[in-house]
Amino acid sequence: MKNTIKIQRKSFYFVRHGQTDWNNENKVMGQIDIPLNAIGLEQAQEVAQHLAHHEISHIVSSPLKRALQTSEIIAATMNRPITVIKELTQNNLGILEGRNKEELFEGTSIGNLIEQWKMGGDIAGAEHWSTFVTRIAAGLNAALASNSDEKPILIVAHKPVYWALLHILNAHVVDIHAKNCGLYYFSPSSLHADRWEIEIVH
Repeated sequence: MKNTIKIQRKSFYFVRHGQTDWNNENKVMGQIDIPLNAIGLEQAQEVAQHLAHHEISHIVSSPLKRALQTSEIIAATMNRPITVIKELTQNNLGILEGRNKEELFEGTSIGNLIEQWKMGGDIAGAEHWSTFVTRIAAGLNAALASNSDEKPILIVAHKPVYWALLHILNAHVVDIHAKNCGLYYFSPSSLHADRWEIEIVH
């Protein structure tokens, strides 16, 4: 599936939210609104200190607690405003939400079912991958349009949002896993009009 939304060619930072208890327990969260745990709060403080060495204009966040708490900790350290964009919410994963990713379901592991979903497979009650990608592309454009500054924005969201960004931006993959509070810098390629580059910053 090719993304049909034209993306503004503005560089930006991306941070995945800090750890939650469900991350630690390897459970599928989807849109269930799980807050950060103590480790996640520490991770957010750490990435905030790291970001203090970089210039950003403002923070754009998913509205889910785990992303918004991470954003608020970074905002407090950097003294930057937060804009919430609902289109950057994590995908709904239907009947898989709340299950352990290693659990067998319909004869295969839930982790495998999620990988199949990323390739266009269906999960009962879940948002389809193509619908999700279209929504994230709209959210990304709204985030980039909110920036009138020369400094890049910071997007704080979720691992599946990161996967969608890789797809939308035809980005060179340097890390598919997007660890909790991993920090990435996306920039348009100077050599290819249809590609973006990613740098792992932290």
